[in-house]
Amino acid sequence: MIIRQQTALLRRVSALALVIAATAVGAARAEVTTVGAEDDNTSVSDVIVTGRRPMAESQAVALQIQKNSDSLVSVLSADAVGALPDQNIAFAVGRLPGVGVERDQGQARYINLRGAPVYWTTLSFDGLSVVSPEGRSTRFDNIPSAIASLITVEKAIVPSMPGDTVAGNVDIRTRRAFDYNGQRINGKLGLGRVKLGGGDEIDANLVYSNVFADKLGVVAQASYYSREMATDNWETDPYLFNAFDSNKHFAREHENKHYRLTRENMSATVRLDYKFDDNNSVFFSTVNTYFHDDELRDNFIFRLDQGTNAAGAGYLTAAYVNGNDPTFGTSYGARINARIDYRDTKEAMSTNTIGGEHKWNKLSATWRLNYTFTQDGRDTPVTVAFQSPSSFLLRPTVEYDFRNGDVNTVKLFQTGGVTGARTKGAQVMNIEDFQFPMNSAGNLKGGDFTNAYTAKADFDYEAELGGHETKFEFGGLWTDRTKKSRESSFTNLPFSGVTPTWAQLASDIDYLGSQKLNYTFRYTDKDVTKAFVDNLIATGGARKNDTTGNYWRVGETITAGYAMGTTRFDWGNVVYGLRVEHIQNHGQAFVDFTPNATTRDWRAVKTKNDVTLFYPSAHVNWNLREDLKLRVGVTTSASRADFDDLRPNYTFVDADEAISGGNPDAKPERQIGLDTYLEWYAGRETFISAGLFYKDLKDVLVQTTRPFGSTALNSGGVDRSDYTVTQIGNAGSGHLKGLEVFFSGTAETFVQERGLPSWLGGFGTRLSGTWTSSEVDLAAVGPVPARTISVLGTSDAVYNVQAIYEKYGMTLRLAYQYRTPWGQSVGARRVSNGVSYASDNGDIFWDSDEELDFSARYRVNKNVEVFFDASNLTNQGSRRYGDQSRYPIEYEKFGRRYVGGVRFNF
Repeated sequence: MIIRQQTALLRRVSALALVIAATAVGAARAEVTTVGAEDDNTSVSDVIVTGRRPMAESQAVALQIQKNSDSLVSVLSADAVGALPDQNIAFAVGRLPGVGVERDQGQARYINLRGAPVYWTTLSFDGLSVVSPEGRSTRFDNIPSAIASLITVEKAIVPSMPGDTVAGNVDIRTRRAFDYNGQRINGKLGLGRVKLGGGDEIDANLVYSNVFADKLGVVAQASYYSREMATDNWETDPYLFNAFDSNKHFAREHENKHYRLTRENMSATVRLDYKFDDNNSVFFSTVNTYFHDDELRDNFIFRLDQGTNAAGAGYLTAAYVNGNDPTFGTSYGARINARIDYRDTKEAMSTNTIGGEHKWNKLSATWRLNYTFTQDGRDTPVTVAFQSPSSFLLRPTVEYDFRNGDVNTVKLFQTGGVTGARTKGAQVMNIEDFQFPMNSAGNLKGGDFTNAYTAKADFDYEAELGGHETKFEFGGLWTDRTKKSRESSFTNLPFSGVTPTWAQLASDIDYLGSQKLNYTFRYTDKDVTKAFVDNLIATGGARKNDTTGNYWRVGETITAGYAMGTTRFDWGNVVYGLRVEHIQNHGQAFVDFTPNATTRDWRAVKTKNDVTLFYPSAHVNWNLREDLKLRVGVTTSASRADFDDLRPNYTFVDADEAISGGNPDAKPERQIGLDTYLEWYAGRETFISAGLFYKDLKDVLVQTTRPFGSTALNSGGVDRSDYTVTQIGNAGSGHLKGLEVFFSGTAETFVQERGLPSWLGGFGTRLSGTWTSSEVDLAAVGPVPARTISVLGTSDAVYNVQAIYEKYGMTLRLAYQYRTPWGQSVGARRVSNGVSYASDNGDIFWDSDEELDFSARYRVNKNVEVFFDASNLTNQGSRRYGDQSRYPIEYEKFGRRYVGGVRFNF
C-alpha cells in the first residue's frame, strides 16, 4: 500500500513539473549570461558566464565559493543552463578530488571520501541531513544531477553538522527560481544503447523556473533514466578449509549468474520560495526519487563438493585433496542446483521541507521542518529451485578450470561407471540434457520502511570578540527516525503430479552475455514462470510461511545543540565550537525459543539504550597570500551501527552452540581527525591543493565473533550465555591517514600571454590522487590470535584524471578513475596446527576498479546543445576475492554504454 502511494505521489509531482514546463514554452525568454551562485553561507557574484566554455566557467564559480568558505570543501557548480555534466550525483561527485565510488552493476552508487568507508559520508539537501533508504550507507545513484545547482562536499566537520558526519557530507543545493533572471526552461533528451545485451538507454529531464511579482519563485523538475542490460557473471565460492593441505583452497561450487535487468530512476521536485522582503522569506520543497530494478536471474550452480574423484572418494577427503588441483580438476557426479529468481526492487525517498530565513540587523535565523519517508524493497515475485537427482549417473561430471582468475569456467560431461570407479563420458553441450527437477517454488514480498521527522533551527549573530569581528552561531535539532522491516512469503507444499521442467518455463531468447560457458541454455520466460507461481499460490499449492522472525523495528531519537564562533583576523579566521547530541535507541524483534520444534515459541525482545556524545572542533583558515590559503582543522565525530545491525533478532542453534543476529548494544565508533591543507588559487581557472589527513579510531565497528555473555536467550534449563555469537560489534582501536593532491587548470592564460594560436587555449586538465593507509586491531577470539586489518572500504590509492578541451562551442572530456582494492567484510578464521587460516572465504575484498568515460557537447546556438556520452570504455569487470587475490570469488562485466541527444535552454 505504501509503495503504491509513494509511486503515485512521485508520478503526480512528475506530471506537475512536466505540465508547468510545457505550458510555458511559448513564453520562454532569452538566455541570461550572468549567473550568481550562493548558498547558505557564501555569496558569489559578478562571475560572468557566457555558456561558451561551460566546464571552465562552472569551475571558476566553484573555486570562488571554495576559496571564500570557512572550512575545507570541494564544490561542483552547474553551468549557465543549470546543468551538471553527469547523469547522477554519484558520477558527478566522483570527479572531485579525494572521491572514490563503489559501483553496482556498473553504475556508480556509493561515495568514499578520502578512502573512507561509505557509511562515513552523509547526505543533505539545502543543509538539512536526510536518511537514506538503505540506512547509514547513502545511495547517490538514485539522485539525478538535474535537481542540483550546487554540490558541496564538506570534508571539514563543524559543530553545525551532524555528529555522524565522519569523512564528510555531500550537500545538494537544489535549484531556486531566484537563481535566475525570470522564466527559465531547460532539459535534455538522450537515447542510447548498452553494448552487452543490446539494451536501450534513456536519459531525460525537464526543469521549469519562474519568478512571479518579484515575490514568488517556482521551480519544478522531473527526470527519467532507464537502462536495459545483461551481465556476464560467475561466482566460485566459498573456498573450504581442509585439514590435509592448508595450501589447497578448494571451492565448494561454481555458479553462472545469467542476469537480464531493466533499471529505472525517476525523480520529481518542486520548490516554492516566497520573499516578504529582503530580510524575510519562506519556502517549501519536496524532493522525490524512485529507483526500480526489474531483474531476471537465471542461475546454474555446480556443486563440486557433492561429487567425488574417479575412485569415489568424497570431496575434500584426504584422497581427493592429495590427488587434485583446486584450480583445475574434475568432480565426478557433481550436482546441478538451478535457480530462477525474479527481483522487483523498489527504492523510494520523499523528503519534504518547509522553512524560513530571517534577518534582524545583526541577528539572522533559519528554521526547517522536515518529513522524510524511505522505502528499501526486496520483492521477489518468483523464486524457483531445481536440483539434480541423487544418482550420480544422472548428474554431470564437471571439469573445472579456475587457472585464469578472471575467466573461471566449467565443462559438463556424462557420468558413467560404478561407485568406486566412475568415468567421464561424452561432453554435453546443452545443460537441459541433464535432469534437474523442480523441488521448490514461491515468492516473497516486503522491505524496510523508514519514517523520519526533523525540526532544526539555526541562528547567527555578528558581534566583536576581543576587538575582532566574530560571527556567533548556535542552534538545535530534534529528529526521530524509525525503521521497520516486514515481509511475507509463500513456499510450495509437497508437489503432487508433474511439475514443470526448466524447458517448459524457457523462452527462445538467445544468450545475451559474452563469456565462454562451454554449454548452452535458455533464459526463462517471465510471464510463463510468474503465472506458474501465481497459480500455485492461488490454488493452495503453496503455503504462507511464518515470517514472524523477519519482522523488526529499530528507532533513534536525536536531540542536538551546538554553539560555534568564527573570529576574523587580518590574516584569516578561526572557527571553533562544540556540538552535543543525546541519542536514544529502541528496538524490537521476535526470537524463536524452539528453533528445532514444529510449534514455534515466538517471544518479543525489546531493547532500549541511550548515549550522550560531545563533538568539539576547531579550524584555522590562514591567508598566507591573497591566492594562497592554509587550512588546519581538528574534528571529532562518531559513526553508529546501521539500523539493521542494531535489531535484537537473534537466532540460535543449540547443536552448534552458535547465535547470530543484530547487536543493540553496539557502541558508536569514535573518531578524532586532523586536517592540514594548502590551497593555491593560481588564477581564475587554475587551482592546486595538497593536504594531509589523519583520524584516530576507537571502538571500530566490524563483524565480530565472541562469547554471547548474556542470559537473555536462556530457556528450558539451557544456558546459552557461553554460546558463540556472530554480529556487528566493536573491535579495538586504529587509525586512518593519507595524502590528497589536486590540480585543475587550462592553457587559456598561458596561450594568451605568449601569443600562441587561440585554439590551443581550449586544453585543460583536472588531476587528483589520494593515498590512504589504515589499521584496525581485532581482538583474539578463542584460539584465533589478534590481528590487524585495514579499515573496511578503504583503498590505498584513488586517482581521478580528466582531459578537457573547450573552444568554439565544443566541450570534450575524457575522464578516468582508478582505485586499488578495498575490504568488504571481515570473515571468520580458525587455527590448525598452531597456524591461523581463513575459514571458508575469510575476509572478502573488492579488487581494483577503473572506469573510463568520454563526453562531447556542442553548442548549436544559445538555446540548443547536442551531446554524446560513452561510459565504461575499458569494460573492466568487477572482481571480488576471498582472503587473497589468488582466490577470486566473483567476476562480473556490464558492457560499454553510449548515449546521444540534445540539451535545450530557453
